[in-house]
Amino acid sequence: MIGPEAGAGALTVSELNEYARRLLAGDPLLRSLEVSGEISGYKHHYSGHRYFSLKDENARVQCVMFRQHAMGLDFQPADGMRVTVRASASIYPQNGSFQLYVTAMRQAGQGELYIRFEKLKQKLMAEGLFDPARKRAIPAFPTVIGVVTSQTGAAIRDIIHVARRRNPNVGIVVSPCLVQGPGAAADIVRAMDRLNKAKACDVMLVGRGGGSIEDLWAFNEEIVARAIAASPIPVVSCVGHEVDFTISDFVADLRAPTPSAAAELTVPRLDLMKADLDGMLLRLAGALESGQRVRRLALARVVASPALAYPQRALIEPRRAGLGDVARRLAAAMPVHLERCRHRLDALSASLRALDPASVLERGYAVVRQGEHIVPRASNAQGNKPVRVCFSDGELLADITAVKAKDEDR
Repeated sequence: MIGPEAGAGALTVSELNEYARRLLAGDPLLRSLEVSGEISGYKHHYSGHRYFSLKDENARVQCVMFRQHAMGLDFQPADGMRVTVRASASIYPQNGSFQLYVTAMRQAGQGELYIRFEKLKQKLMAEGLFDPARKRAIPAFPTVIGVVTSQTGAAIRDIIHVARRRNPNVGIVVSPCLVQGPGAAADIVRAMDRLNKAKACDVMLVGRGGGSIEDLWAFNEEIVARAIAASPIPVVSCVGHEVDFTISDFVADLRAPTPSAAAELTVPRLDLMKADLDGMLLRLAGALESGQRVRRLALARVVASPALAYPQRALIEPRRAGLGDVARRLAAAMPVHLERCRHRLDALSASLRALDPASVLERGYAVVRQGEHIVPRASNAQGNKPVRVCFSDGELLADITAVKAKDEDR
């Protein structure tokens, strides 16, 4: 633990600054506080960070607002503007300067609108309406763009001018509406609904020119945000200037910093499209010519080949020679195969003769029958019936006088 203890050695500058930073970080009030004052020396760094001082009649304090927090600003800060910031107080260790690290800023007198903005933003974010995964791609080559804005404002003139300059063949359908004041939010929703029901365009530009937070407030209303999220047609939000952010910007499929930029993003340049098409046609023509050249060379090789010049000698004679070889091998193999078949047939005939009962009788054996049944054993004979003793050359008829088993001789 670094600390200026009694009797301890001298602190380095780094140790002193770090000790002071830890003291400030451990103070619950300085970890999260609100400070009001007038902006002075405001600088918007190219990195997106904002550097400025807050001052009152008697003092000032240095402030820094990093890019990730500055992206949520709904107005453009400027010198002399009275604001209230939410921040933590600390020391920048490298130079020992005391400063505020600002996480949010609102204009003085606009606290209620700021709170409403943040509350709705958090609600819709929790519902997933800002999720990049749900955003749809803007058509690369729209034939018609729809514009939801005031028909008398500068925004529609800027959009038409840019779109006509880039591609006069793209159609523009305007669905006019109020863009500020009472009833503006509902009118914006109705204008979007007209385009969606008519399926009148491929992409929809919703917005207006710049103004104060009150002027832009219709695009922070929940009904407008939900209408943009539910639109079947992809929506580009183009509200105010580059520094202006509204709820509509977060919900839309694409945010354009200005109405003119929205036209730039959605209408492709006709001259570039023609140049791309000309390039593709040249590449296609080159590919066709190259393919024809390859095929002509292949055809020339075929025409010059011996097979085409002497078809009988090159194609037929090799096959004829092969056929003769097959015939010779077949003629040589046939006698061998027939001899094998003859030997097998003789062997099968001998086996059949050995199993023939007539052959057995010819060797001096006899078959005893009683009625229609063969008597295989002496014990099977019935003593009250005559038997027939069958030989190879005839039969003997006999009566059974006794039946004697083998064991009786022993």
